[in-house]
Amino acid sequence: MSETGIIWLIVIVLFIVLIHMRSSSGKGWLGEREVALILYDLPMDEYKVIHNVMLQTANGTTQIDHVVVSVYGIFVIETKNYKGWITGSEYGERWTKNVYGKKYQFLNPIRQNYGHVKALETALGVAEEKFIPIVVFLFDANIMVKTKSPVVYTSQLRQEIESHRENKLSVRDVDEILNKINSLNIKDSKVRRTHVQTIQRDIKRNEEIIGQGKCPRCGGELKNRQGKYGPFRGCSNYPKCKYTTNIMLGNEQKRSVSDGVIWQQGTNFFEKRK
Repeated sequence: MSETGIIWLIVIVLFIVLIHMRSSSGKGWLGEREVALILYDLPMDEYKVIHNVMLQTANGTTQIDHVVVSVYGIFVIETKNYKGWITGSEYGERWTKNVYGKKYQFLNPIRQNYGHVKALETALGVAEEKFIPIVVFLFDANIMVKTKSPVVYTSQLRQEIESHRENKLSVRDVDEILNKINSLNIKDSKVRRTHVQTIQRDIKRNEEIIGQGKCPRCGGELKNRQGKYGPFRGCSNYPKCKYTTNIMLGNEQKRSVSDGVIWQQGTNFFEKRK
């Protein structure tokens, strides 16, 4: 290949990489890599780290960004590489990110991570109190919510993990849990692609149901209501069904379909640190 051909090949490859990094999946990958570097810096004799875990569940498959196993518990970490102001409620189905005045919805991360904890609890046969779920955001986000379960910035992640010093597991427990996670972790690329496609299909189906004014959880009517953070739509079967969704129109509604994610609130308020 000529020198000119090599230069054009490099340009094309860099262009493809740039496009991928600007996509939702590319941003997610970058966020997970940044968190992985922080976790690698933990003392290796105390903390054992496994990344990108996929487990089979009764309802299909679930993917977990990071699992850290130690005598202090099993840390289940969900990474979010989002920018803008992040608002929501502890039990809401979705949270909202506000980027330069444009609002986009994403699924609630603490609820998502709680699903990961339950999947691990079932797979490992370990009690729920042994798990410590953490949601971590990169610095492009400005977290405007309160949470019982930790929701932190990357700069606070190591401090949050090392703040838990009560022994919950024995050294033997840690070894057995690591071996079991590694044995259950699905590595087949076709299964992993199917997992992503299933999530995208479910998100699209739910949005279509919402577009018809129906609750995707129970089939009830969605009613316009006014809340602390502005107008929203809630299920008519409340309090039996607590499903809620923000009111969005046009491109914002389309964006919410492609940005499937999850969260929650409580009491620890983390301000963005400069």
